[in-house]
Amino acid sequence: MQVQLAVRTDPERVFVNVKNISGNTITTGFGVCLAVGNEDVAASADGVGAVLFTASAELNPAFVGVSKGDIANNGYGPIIAWGFADSIALSQEANVTVGLLAGNSLLIAGAQGGTFTSAAAAWETLSTVAGKYVINATTQSTNGAINYTKGMVRAL
Repeated sequence: MQVQLAVRTDPERVFVNVKNISGNTITTGFGVCLAVGNEDVAASADGVGAVLFTASAELNPAFVGVSKGDIANNGYGPIIAWGFADSIALSQEANVTVGLLAGNSLLIAGAQGGTFTSAAAAWETLSTVAGKYVINATTQSTNGAINYTKGMVRAL
């Protein structure tokens, strides 16, 4: 774990180093969880092995943050576990435009593993889909397969 030194003009961040055991590259801005609770990866539950975060009840408690950069399969890389993230991947269906407001909770999207959406959900369900962990920081409209936003990650 790396904690950025407190600097008055920079947002504080906490990074966690993980090993990608998903079988594919984990892309910058995608949600990541530790490999626990899923029978496919349970044997790798060592606190370092990580996979893309999906809307799965087994993986919800293991959300660790947002990837700071691309992490190749079987490679190591930093995850933003706390602090401001410059890139958070958004999932949207083609030809659907969604207005994203600063302060919206971002929920993990089921269709594209690792991406987030601002789809409305009842407040009591936010804790079950990681909505309490990632907050959007920009106002924008999204249209297309994958767009990016900035926001606050609070996985610790």
